[in-house]
Amino acid sequence: MRLAKLLPRSRSSLKICADGSGTATTCDFVEALGYLDVNSSFLGGHSKHKKITSVNGLKLGDMKMDVFDKIKDGLMNGTISRRHAMQMMAATGAVAVTGAMPASRAKAAAEDHPMFFTWPGYDDLNFYQDYIKKHGGEPRFSLWGDEEEGVAKLVSGFSPDLIFPCAYKIKKWYETGRLGAIDTSKLSEWNNVFPALREMDGVVQGGDVVWVPIDWGQTSVLYRTDLAPEYVDNETWGILWDEKYQGRVATFDSLVDAVVVGGLMAGIDNIFDYTSDADLEATRDWTRRLVNQVRFFSNDPTTLEQALASGEIVAATTWNESLVRLKNQGLPVAYMNPKEGAMTWVCGMSIIKDSPLADKAHDMIDAMMQPAAREYEMTEFGYGSAVSTPYGTMDPAVLAELGHSDNPTEALNAGIFQLELQGEERLQEMFDEAKAGL
Repeated sequence: MRLAKLLPRSRSSLKICADGSGTATTCDFVEALGYLDVNSSFLGGHSKHKKITSVNGLKLGDMKMDVFDKIKDGLMNGTISRRHAMQMMAATGAVAVTGAMPASRAKAAAEDHPMFFTWPGYDDLNFYQDYIKKHGGEPRFSLWGDEEEGVAKLVSGFSPDLIFPCAYKIKKWYETGRLGAIDTSKLSEWNNVFPALREMDGVVQGGDVVWVPIDWGQTSVLYRTDLAPEYVDNETWGILWDEKYQGRVATFDSLVDAVVVGGLMAGIDNIFDYTSDADLEATRDWTRRLVNQVRFFSNDPTTLEQALASGEIVAATTWNESLVRLKNQGLPVAYMNPKEGAMTWVCGMSIIKDSPLADKAHDMIDAMMQPAAREYEMTEFGYGSAVSTPYGTMDPAVLAELGHSDNPTEALNAGIFQLELQGEERLQEMFDEAKAGL
């Protein structure tokens, strides 16, 4: 859904928050105000187009060696990709990301390739090797924090070539009028998509295929078994509301991955429907309590992972990928199978209507569906593949260790499958009020 190989889902391990003065502070366990693009400018937040000249009172030139040490360590332990290492060095002035190519030529070359508007982490070039080999260049990326933000940006006129919606939101994306038809004859693995996923609600709308399922996974609680041992045999979302751990839990800044859990704990009949005043108010009470409990809200898996690794927090709502990374670091963590049920989801790719690069956009989807790309995501991020091919080629022992099922329907139905939110605007307003202390 939501990859974060940075760094993530990712959002780089080195966070720089900028204000308008050109001075920045490293962000410990808070959201970065923007993301680096391939030209090392900041996107989004207050830092857009602001040149950062110092961090924590040090001139960038004075801190290059420290940054290099962070990059070296990150590359060695796998928390930073080569691409993002280049971005981080560019931010210090150590390298120019576009190299010796004149800016006008670099821009023209980049614009020959599709812009993919997506969750952070899906900008990992390992997913697009077939595309890069075919077209001799890299796709471009623009990242959102959550799909509410993504839909709003699309409605405002932003024109990427591809997007990465999830099942619970695909109808909302379609209602923007911006999704184009996908020619599945151009997708070599289309017939290998699990039938249950290929025939999902939202794949076909208006008589056209507009969404291609790519991956699936869970949203649940990742916790430190050494710091909260009483939950080892008592796995429940209730840990987020445990007063013993006030200020030591965290969750996503999201409706479907956070506020809806409040509805679950409130016991409302349909946790994806907030058109009822009674259900909204019941959820409001749990949301207010959650606001008082959390150390922070964040849509950045890396921020959540760092806080768990340091022991600053004992539990956080995360996706599968965080378990994989923290396990690889040897940390005592477990991913809950809550007695109330984990959230499950499917995400995939869509092409923007009238994209001038529609053919290349199809090649991007085809590259993402290739067995090597699917196996990479399964092993490195812990997500399931919508394409069945890897399940027949991967070592069964590896699949078992990763906990991958070759029956996605069974796996998805074992949890609470995320659906389109009803009464979403009311729910968002309530969430904003709760965070404001109202």
